[in-house]
Amino acid sequence: MRNWKTTAISALAAFSLAACATSPGALSPEISTPTAAAPSAPVYVIADFTNATAETIDALLGPAALTRKEGDGEYRRYSLSECALIIILYPDKTGQRRAAHLEATALSSGAEKPALADCLAAG
Repeated sequence: MRNWKTTAISALAAFSLAACATSPGALSPEISTPTAAAPSAPVYVIADFTNATAETIDALLGPAALTRKEGDGEYRRYSLSECALIIILYPDKTGQRRAAHLEATALSSGAEKPALADCLAAG
């Protein structure tokens, strides 16, 4: 006759073997292949501002953080999420001020200057 310790060890061993006998991978986590996130649409593109009026620009971006008039031209700086957008406006033939120059700059001194398209895309 077996003693209770031997019976308990046998039962535990049988239970452990039964757990191992389940289908392969049943106890291991599924491995998923990472999927590339779909690129998000750019917030702005260069065409949004090319030859745009001051009113159109302000409707898109809100008021400029800095505005400075020099002669017929007007310098405007807008703070976006990852850069500062510089827009220079000059009057067209009808006298309407329109964007003639766009440039992206870093938000902080010493930071790398971003590409204009990347600056606008981030918004």
